[in-house]
Amino acid sequence: MGKLRYLIYGTIIVGIFLLIHLFFPREWSSWLLKTDELFQGTRLQFLGLFIFGGFLFFIYPLLFGINFLASFGKLNYPPGSENFTPPISVIIAAINEEKIIGNTLNSFVNSTYPKDHLELIIITSGSTDRTTEVCQEYQNKLNIKILTDPLPKGKPAALNHGLKHATHDIICVYDADTQLYDNSLQNLVRHLSDPTIDAVSAPVVVRNWNENKLTKGIALEYTYLSGTGLYHEIRSRLGRNLWLMGRNYAIRKKILEEFGGWNENALTEDLHLSAQLSAAKKKIRFAPDAKINERAPKTFKSFINQRKRWVGGYSQSLSEAMELDKRTVILRNLAMMHFGHTLDLSFMALIPAIIFGLIGDYYIMLLCIATFIFGFGTYINAVRKYGEGRYRLLLFFPITIFIDWTMFSLQFKSYEELEWEKTIID
Repeated sequence: MGKLRYLIYGTIIVGIFLLIHLFFPREWSSWLLKTDELFQGTRLQFLGLFIFGGFLFFIYPLLFGINFLASFGKLNYPPGSENFTPPISVIIAAINEEKIIGNTLNSFVNSTYPKDHLELIIITSGSTDRTTEVCQEYQNKLNIKILTDPLPKGKPAALNHGLKHATHDIICVYDADTQLYDNSLQNLVRHLSDPTIDAVSAPVVVRNWNENKLTKGIALEYTYLSGTGLYHEIRSRLGRNLWLMGRNYAIRKKILEEFGGWNENALTEDLHLSAQLSAAKKKIRFAPDAKINERAPKTFKSFINQRKRWVGGYSQSLSEAMELDKRTVILRNLAMMHFGHTLDLSFMALIPAIIFGLIGDYYIMLLCIATFIFGFGTYINAVRKYGEGRYRLLLFFPITIFIDWTMFSLQFKSYEELEWEKTIID
């Protein structure tokens, strides 16, 4: 079905540009005049320019156009899964989280998921504050196992310790700061009513989006990529491989046990697990209605520290992930290079649009404007679906573009000495 959608969306975009190409006035475009001469065999010296221009001015509008069309519609859940509420074990690693863990547990209390099917395993090992005591206050409202055993440093070790104490066949992973909506859990597990599905990922919304300009830019970024947003829905609709993003996902316990749990040497255990799932041909689905929310960094320093750990952990884990499934990791990196920069590339397309408009080549100008419309239109859809309709977030696109290029630049730093460290949100 994904390949069919690629064909349908691609045919629509190509068809539109073919009509424009055929009927566009030649006197308005020197590019079209030279192209016509090339195909008539009189200007073969323009062949190299045609190939370069074709890639630059046609491939990007085509790819962004397919992405844009695939951003519409709804994803389906398995038929009859509306009332699927199997017993689940939720694992949360929480070290020194006394200020926020109570709100997180309140969201589980308020969840509509049947409490007799819900087991929480909270690992507070290493905490020196009242995290353990706060969790104990909720044991009369929820089925909570609190684990305080000494553990090696890092989230993967905590998750593996929690896995050993998990009773149920479906494991859900959340962070200590992530808060559920009423139906988050039920929507997360619906895909697992299909026994052929092995894992499910779901989106994250920024809770403190209105705090300052940085949080608004991060909130816009989350709607598309970092918050497991619209780009993951697009990939799902087009039949592409999905990956897990560290929190708000569900996976079958037997799969984790088959893999030996989470890789405790990985700073980004989600990348390693995603590569394992791909190499083993396991199926991941996306649950767009299983939203949760979390706080984003509100200062530049905490933001940079968070993204250094994300990018550094990714870089450190890349070689092991490549050994597991080189093709998937390479394709993921290529996709991130192009579609991860949808917003900035769409605005960059306005520069040649202005240049070609000034020199009078309105055909190329039109193609560049189409690239912008497709890219920015995709972000409008992202805000509509995963930004809770807060369209004013789009005004902070310069911050999001800055975030994209910050992430890009961080890839070129050395992270050999980087160790696992909890991101502290102000």
